[in-house]
Amino acid sequence: MTTLERGVYIDATTDDIDEVSLDPSRLPEWYAGVESVEPDGVFPEPGGQVDMVYKAAGATLHIKMTSLELERGEYVLYQMEGMMEGTTRWVHTPEDDGIRLTATFDYELPGGGLGKVVDKLLVERMNAKNLEDSLENLKALVEEG
Repeated sequence: MTTLERGVYIDATTDDIDEVSLDPSRLPEWYAGVESVEPDGVFPEPGGQVDMVYKAAGATLHIKMTSLELERGEYVLYQMEGMMEGTTRWVHTPEDDGIRLTATFDYELPGGGLGKVVDKLLVERMNAKNLEDSLENLKALVEEG
């Protein structure tokens, strides 16, 4: 399993962050690599799901993301299934007058040993960059209001 963790300071409230980050229709606006989404109408509430088309390292991945836990203004935990399996947790921590948003992405590609090699050679770097870009994109959207 690969674990990526990145964070960003956002000069905003947790409500401002949640307004953008928890709206599934806005994922393609800020989450790098997400091309399209189909939410089920329940997401981001626990049990809700969104089907995503995600591009990484030139590959198109179809991923179902299920909300497992949600404490608005504190954290959210999602499970990913499909061509990439794992979890992603987004945690809000008060810092100065804003919020430090930390994202932890634990995932595994299918294919056993071959999947691990492909991940190390290509996908991990792309996922890390996409995560960093996503945090910066989210910061910009939230701070612009």
